[in-house]
Order: sequence, then C-alpha cells, then structure tokens
Amino acid sequence: MTESMLPSLFDLGIEPGSFIRKLDNQNHWNAHQDEDLSRASKLIAEKIFKEAGEKYSLWKVNTEQEFYGVVASLTANANPKDRNIDFIWVTKSELKEVDIEFDSVSEGNCLKVNDLHFDAVINQEKARQLCHNLIVKQRVAQRCKKAQTVLILQYQRDRGCKATNADLVLCDCQKP
Repeated sequence: MTESMLPSLFDLGIEPGSFIRKLDNQNHWNAHQDEDLSRASKLIAEKIFKEAGEKYSLWKVNTEQEFYGVVASLTANANPKDRNIDFIWVTKSELKEVDIEFDSVSEGNCLKVNDLHFDAVINQEKARQLCHNLIVKQRVAQRCKKAQTVLILQYQRDRGCKATNADLVLCDCQKP
C-alpha cells in the first residue's frame, strides 16, 4: 500500500497542530448548525460533552502519520474496527479562548502517538462557549470514512503498529 492512497489532513479537513475530539456521530454537530446560535451551541455541547464528569479526551495531530496512529488507537478495542470515525478539530488557541485546561495523559495502543493524548477539563458552560465559537467560525464535523479507516489500519499493520496487533512484543517504533 502506498501512502498516496491514504487520506491527508487536508482531505480530512484537519488543520495541522489541532486537537481532535472524537464524536459518536457527526450529525450531533452538523444537524444543529441551522438553528438559533445559542440553542445550537447548547444542544451540540450536550451531545458532544455528555459523559459523567468533566474530563474529555483530545488528540493532538500535526501530521498524517500521527492521525493514522490516532485512528489505530481509537479502533484498537472497537468492534468492528472498520468504521467511520467522526470528529471535530479545535486549535489550542480556541481552547484557551474559553479557558479550557488540558494535560498530557499518555493513552492508546499506538506507542508513536500515545503521548499526543490529552485530558481536557470541560464543564457544560465551557463546552457551550467552545461550540458557540466554533459554530461562528463555521466549523463542521469531519468524517474519516469506513474505507479510509480500513486503509489506515492496513497501513499501520504493515508498519508493525501494536494498536493493530496486540500480540506484537515490540512496535515497529520501538525497534532499534
């Protein structure tokens, strides 16, 4: 498989250096864009930031290789693995605008990217403010389509990524 077959950050609508927040469904974001801005922000925040507590996972992505590792990590324990991966991206400055703090917390099975995982503390008010700001900027949720996920996972498998094969003693990235 050649890298030219794989989606680029541009293809996926991702600004390099952004944080990715995985969504259960891109319609949770996109379906409310036509509504009153205040109402849309509230509805979107309730769907995207709904877990108990206020800690949410973000993944920082600078390159395609990092995105591929994040996809492998996100699907490592998923069934089926060949799935759409919906997400919204947000910049560090956009998080800072609404006073969202985040800390690096290693996570994920792809060892090349597990240090790109962050826990962000986001209460409902900050979530609503963030969603409001992103809607004003006309940010839309993106999707790594099922076929793209399959290509990415095969690429990661070919590279010896532990996220695609838990039986590996060492990831390719750990080899001397």
